[in-house]
Amino acid sequence: MQITALLASLALVAASFVSAAPSPVVVDKKIPGVRYKDGIQFAPDAHVLAPAPAEANHLEARASSKTLSYFGGPVIKNVEVTMLLWGAASFASDLAGFYTGVVQSTYYDMLSQYSGIGRGSYKGSITLTGLPSKKSLTDETDIQNYLRSLVKAGTIKPNANSYYPIHFASGYSITQGGQGSCQVFCAYHGTIDISDISSTKYLYYGVMPDQSGACAGGCGSASTVFQNLCSVSSHELVEATTDPAVGVATTISSPLAWYNQANGEIGDICNAQQGTVVGGNGVTYTVQKEWSNKDSACVLK
Repeated sequence: MQITALLASLALVAASFVSAAPSPVVVDKKIPGVRYKDGIQFAPDAHVLAPAPAEANHLEARASSKTLSYFGGPVIKNVEVTMLLWGAASFASDLAGFYTGVVQSTYYDMLSQYSGIGRGSYKGSITLTGLPSKKSLTDETDIQNYLRSLVKAGTIKPNANSYYPIHFASGYSITQGGQGSCQVFCAYHGTIDISDISSTKYLYYGVMPDQSGACAGGCGSASTVFQNLCSVSSHELVEATTDPAVGVATTISSPLAWYNQANGEIGDICNAQQGTVVGGNGVTYTVQKEWSNKDSACVLK
């Protein structure tokens, strides 16, 4: 009887652990340009971009593979990276080295198959001032409006090659398309039409929330926060290079550039697959693999 009672007790304990297991996070829409956290699941028909009417009949066949198709939008031929620091962002000096090295490496040479993209350059960083006082930010209002104010003030002067990754200090939560940092996504890249205030049509930017503390985990399998931050940053950097105007696209057509209907952008196809590359500055960095049409595989170079 004692053995039976003990077994029953152990069964109850095991059942309690099973019932306490967290349910997977399921999101109802897959927003282009977003690097979702590892393990995120998507509801059926989660894609928010629909085929343009003229494309609908033959896009399905293209999407059955992972091949990226070109839809006529712009690419960044020779990226010029200017890092924006929203507060006392972690690893700022190390990230400067990362951007300097990665855009001058074999990692970028692989992108020549996509509209002749070449290597880029790092232009420096800007510590932002006059920031909103609140710590809960919304992309569509707070971040985009602030970036527009920088253009108006002449603090940044975007051209067709400019990319502005924003790295945030800890303590900020960011919402984009109704989805939140820390819980749902690691980072994303976006687009703002600035043709009303600039001779350049679009501003291309990335949002990289802090990934330490309570927000650590789910953004890569490397052993350090910095390595996973580099991986996430490379995901957005390369996607912004090969499909920079995704943030203003409403259908699977221009201004999209290189995109796959079923799987998304070049980094989405290889989400969370990490490796290392030697940057042009001789330093080895953790990056995410990217899809190569030429190799029909996720590659590093």
